[in-house]
Amino acid sequence: MNTQHKLLSSCPVSCFADEIAESLDRQIEVLSRLGISYVELRSADGINVSDFTMNFAKEVKKKLDQANIRISAIGSPIGKIGIDDDFDAHLQKLSHTEQMADIFETPYIRMFSFYIPENYAAADCRSEVLFRTEAMVAEAAHNNITLLHENEKGIYGDNASRCLDLMQQFAGKHFSCTFDFANFI
Repeated sequence: MNTQHKLLSSCPVSCFADEIAESLDRQIEVLSRLGISYVELRSADGINVSDFTMNFAKEVKKKLDQANIRISAIGSPIGKIGIDDDFDAHLQKLSHTEQMADIFETPYIRMFSFYIPENYAAADCRSEVLFRTEAMVAEAAHNNITLLHENEKGIYGDNASRCLDLMQQFAGKHFSCTFDFANFI
């Protein structure tokens, strides 16, 4: 066993496999070769996990199980809509994504805190961001899911102070954070 493979097998490593390839089969091939047994599932065969049908999700799960690859979290686009976009439809997408999390046996869904229009100050959108986030956290709590807020350019949580604001408002069993260093650069 080479040194790289020993290191990877001694501690859990998770990644976005869709950055390897669009094809699920190719993702699995590379993950298996590298000894990576966890993935944050974002897409397979060019389809985002939040858009999977139940049947397709079950097919993906079966392939991952056969390769002994588990899902650490769902990499969703939840919260990656404008602050003025249809929120009811987005809550339905969250509900569907929670069903995907159940199929893939993970309690974690990565999410975001809404794009702020260029002509608005983030502070002016805070109350709507909090309202929407509170509704999503309530939805997650109903399904025993933990939402993981990711910092992202252009959303409310695009800097440390506003990420802290969200954590101060919602941190708990159903809301936490995940950090992408590159998104603050």
